[in-house]
Amino acid sequence: MFFSYHISLVEAVLLSVGAAAAVVAVGYATLRSLSVARTRRFCDEAEAQENAVLEPVSVIVYSQDEADALEMLLRDIIGQEYPAPMEVIVVNEGENSEVRDVVETLRIGYPSIYLTHTPDGARNLSRKKLALTLGIKAARYDTVVLTCVGAQIRSPRWLQGMMRHFGKDVPVEVVIGFAAQMADDDIGRGSRCRAFDTAFGAARWLGAAIVGHPFRASEYNVAYRREAFFRNKGFSRSLNLHFGDDDIFISEIAHGANTAVELGEESIVGLLAHDYSYALKRAGMRHVFTESHIRRRPRLWATLAALGTPVSLACCVSALIMNPYNGFVVALASAVLLLLIAGVTAGWRRLLRALDLRVLGGSIFPLAVGYPARRLLLRLRARFSRQKRYTWD
Repeated sequence: MFFSYHISLVEAVLLSVGAAAAVVAVGYATLRSLSVARTRRFCDEAEAQENAVLEPVSVIVYSQDEADALEMLLRDIIGQEYPAPMEVIVVNEGENSEVRDVVETLRIGYPSIYLTHTPDGARNLSRKKLALTLGIKAARYDTVVLTCVGAQIRSPRWLQGMMRHFGKDVPVEVVIGFAAQMADDDIGRGSRCRAFDTAFGAARWLGAAIVGHPFRASEYNVAYRREAFFRNKGFSRSLNLHFGDDDIFISEIAHGANTAVELGEESIVGLLAHDYSYALKRAGMRHVFTESHIRRRPRLWATLAALGTPVSLACCVSALIMNPYNGFVVALASAVLLLLIAGVTAGWRRLLRALDLRVLGGSIFPLAVGYPARRLLLRLRARFSRQKRYTWD
């Protein structure tokens, strides 16, 4: 091996592009993870304060005939340590005797739980949006917290965390919480990949909300003012779509001045699913489609950050292959690769820990390299799938 400062133009371009791509990938992972971790610490410290004045709240639960899972969720909700008045409104898709029996049984000990349902004959409309609209209209209080069957509320102080941001003299109208499969629940094949992809997706929408550009929330953990819902005329702008209640609608009513992000340990909601792989693919394809109807979304930086890792790796490896005997080229390429691997691993590991997802180690870098390919595959599946998108499907 020899050492020379004279390298070809192609090698110089490859190393320059590799270094720039590495800076973008590492910078995005670092900044997003730091902002989420900082928000998490702030929320945890605020939750420790007991002097917050909490408002009455209506909790709306969306159900699709899942009686057993609904009972588990309702018991967690009515067991909340919430000092202000609270009511629970269950909105089921159509009539279901098992769901009705669950609610009637729980009403014996908790009278402020109610059940309504969408008409069985409703056609050519989004049944979920209809259900949520019925629940919000039926709500007695000014603020609603929405969740769905399948959510796993892990703390009796979940509702306090979501509601502490609202107040009479506070401009907050929307509170965005987080929900994802927990590390102890998702241990099957592909769980590492699902944890990383969930973290990268959360970096996009949670990170955007933290810096004042909200465009999406979680259907399992979100709260907003009824006034904001009616001022926007509900879901009227996306009535032709089956979905969009957690991204298109949120992008319409939420902005930096009226939105808060809640990431306290007791406020993060887990998800229950028989098949996490199928559930996440289905949700991912749905958001790929609905996000295409949102004008303000952080598409550019997230795309560049996703491509940064594989592009930087490819450029550095190509430079090494072209001139493996030049010590200067080897040193530069190795330095860039070291920065890339260490920075990407540290950044995403911090984010995984902050979101209570499975904390990964050596698998983070190869997962980051393969993320753009998985994202492209998801987009292709969304494009050619038979998943119902429009209400006339």
